[in-house]
Amino acid sequence: MGKNNIRYDDEFKSGAVKMVVEKGVPVSKVAKDLGVSEPAIRRWVNNKTLPKDAAAKKLLELEAENKKLRKELSDANDTVNILKKSVAIFVKP
Repeated sequence: MGKNNIRYDDEFKSGAVKMVVEKGVPVSKVAKDLGVSEPAIRRWVNNKTLPKDAAAKKLLELEAENKKLRKELSDANDTVNILKKSVAIFVKP
């Protein structure tokens, strides 16, 4: 079987990217609904969302790390609060 050499215009690609990025629709669903391969949709999303220069890439990486660390801190705080409550239950004055 040969490859389909269908060319999609920028408006079509932008619409697909918006569905994934802004509306949170899974790539697989967008690909199925539009009749486009999943790798093509992922490539379009990456081309539209990934920064081109090194400084922007570094900033993006730092933002992702910051988000991850905030989540870890939140989880740790939740754990501490649960442990405090359990200690209060087992240690009665």
